[in-house]
Amino acid sequence: MLPITTNSITKLEHVIICEEQEEHFCGRHALRALSQRLDLFSDEYLFDIAENIAATEQICRSGQPVQLTDYYCKYTGDYDIQVLQLALQNTLNVHLLRIDKLEYTGCPIRNLILSNIEYIQAFLIQQDYHYYCLRSFRSTKDYFFKIDSKYSMYHEPIPRGRLFEYLAELLNSNSTIFVIMEHTVQNINQQITIDNIQKALWPLPDAPADFELFPGF
Repeated sequence: MLPITTNSITKLEHVIICEEQEEHFCGRHALRALSQRLDLFSDEYLFDIAENIAATEQICRSGQPVQLTDYYCKYTGDYDIQVLQLALQNTLNVHLLRIDKLEYTGCPIRNLILSNIEYIQAFLIQQDYHYYCLRSFRSTKDYFFKIDSKYSMYHEPIPRGRLFEYLAELLNSNSTIFVIMEHTVQNINQQITIDNIQKALWPLPDAPADFELFPGF
């Protein structure tokens, strides 16, 4: 891990990676914003994943035809959430856990996560047919930044102290929220505990923005 130094003070928009919106390829934009890598998640790679999902689904349906457009549109994007999930899992060993409500529920792992939001690194948000992410960095752990391809040169800061309020507003607007967490092949409820939750909820590799000091944060 590289040190954070006072010599590296710069503007958010100059360091945080965010592609400008292209057609309906916001799924690719959101994956690259989460990973902070422009060399990952090419459209060709995402197309291949979508086609593999469709082929598997066709086998499960005993050969009944499956529409590829259920998973993506080759010329405009529109990736299904299953494509993004599998891309993250295969490339970064990351899992998406959906959060439907902020109140305690019968799901132990969701309750554990919501009780330890100080450890969360990132969220993927699906708002209607648009994807974007909320991302925190090591040098700015008290804030999340909304990284959205529709506003590629402005990253709205969200204080971690008002995160619940912000997420509640998203849920009230019918957005779908996914917590980014480490993928495990075992039963997730058995593998994620209070002893390892900090590591599980900060699964993405370090990026240049993790080591920058941003004025005001």
